[in-house]
Amino acid sequence: MVPKASGSTSLLTGARKSGISLALNGGGGQPGGVSLHDRLSARSRVTNLGVVLLLGFAALSGLMNLRYMLFSRHTNAPPLGLHSWQSFHGYTPDQLSNSVPPPRNGTDHLNHLVIVTGHAIWAGCDIKGKDRDENWVLEDYQKGGSVKTFYKHIEKGLQLTNEDPSALLIFSGGQTRPNSLQTEAESYFSLAVSAGLELPMIAGSLSNSTSSSSSSSSSSSSVGQLAHANAAVATLHGLQDARMTTENFALDSFENLLFSIARFREYTGHYPGRITVVGYGFKKGRFEELHAKAVRWNTQGFLRNGERTFQYVGVDDDISEAESQLQYRGEKVKAYNLFDKDMYGCHGRLRDKRIERNPTRRFHPYMSSAPEIADLLNWCPAPNSGLQGLYPENLPWDARVTGTGWGRGALEVKKNSKGNIIPDTRWLQIGREH
Repeated sequence: MVPKASGSTSLLTGARKSGISLALNGGGGQPGGVSLHDRLSARSRVTNLGVVLLLGFAALSGLMNLRYMLFSRHTNAPPLGLHSWQSFHGYTPDQLSNSVPPPRNGTDHLNHLVIVTGHAIWAGCDIKGKDRDENWVLEDYQKGGSVKTFYKHIEKGLQLTNEDPSALLIFSGGQTRPNSLQTEAESYFSLAVSAGLELPMIAGSLSNSTSSSSSSSSSSSSVGQLAHANAAVATLHGLQDARMTTENFALDSFENLLFSIARFREYTGHYPGRITVVGYGFKKGRFEELHAKAVRWNTQGFLRNGERTFQYVGVDDDISEAESQLQYRGEKVKAYNLFDKDMYGCHGRLRDKRIERNPTRRFHPYMSSAPEIADLLNWCPAPNSGLQGLYPENLPWDARVTGTGWGRGALEVKKNSKGNIIPDTRWLQIGREH
């Protein structure tokens, strides 16, 4: 009996082995076959499937990395300690913010940025010589009358700021000359103070009266009595409450606009609602049609009180009609056409000019003091990209222009992107820092 049972068991085992073999080789429909689940669960099948999945994931990862390297907008790594440039938004390093006082009382209502663009450096010691070339650091082409125009720009900027209590005047221009360590902006500021022009003061400040005659002897000496003899150094009791400041890093007209917006944010804790630029009349097209569009600032909009969101006030040299026409033609060839193709001035001749105008290797601070626009400050599209290279991401002023959430330049971006870009509502919350 025992041998017979053993034989039956052997036959059954053989039948099962035969059935599995048949099933694994496509004979699942025959007696003794196993299900599809059992076949895929067999050890060899699990190993093969795992290899296929791993290869698939590796190929997908490789394609994504290749796409990132080829098409990523940011060619530079984000600041140390930050995962991405996006995480840089809204972040100012603690060691910087801890050493900066809050914005001055009375600046919270300022919303009008008045920019006076610098062109040279006033270096005179006597205000009576402000119209003489030898008291300025000039390029050769600026000699013979341009310094009178520079002073007119200062006067116009002060006039516009005095007329509007919500305006902040910013003189913009960097340390552009190798034979002077003063910035264009600082020299304009000093000239404005030394000329005895009416200075706009912060409403409610103790320094609304700029006369130093009533100040104590200690206050007067703290101003620097002997320094008054030097018109190149601005000294005045209560000068810290003047509704004007400097932007000391711009190296060209595009940076005059962008950096002044950043400086407004740095000084007040918020961004402006409207902008007025004072400069040469022949540069109006450059600012309105190119620079404002590059930063996507609406040049055609109005605020709720009816004020224009952007204005350009042009004051040209007092020269003949023929000389004036020559200036306008030169502007078209030497500047406008270059910025038309390279709107951010980060390639070719425009980049070279910035390098030439930065002999002492200055770095602007606005990546930290205006972190909401860090990406814009670092934006550099491909050469000759023109409008196609327009900065496409959200900006703090997108939702503040006309209530639509879009500026003129932003609408063009939205059109080109087929409506895929949506304004970021978090920018609506940007205001005075506490």
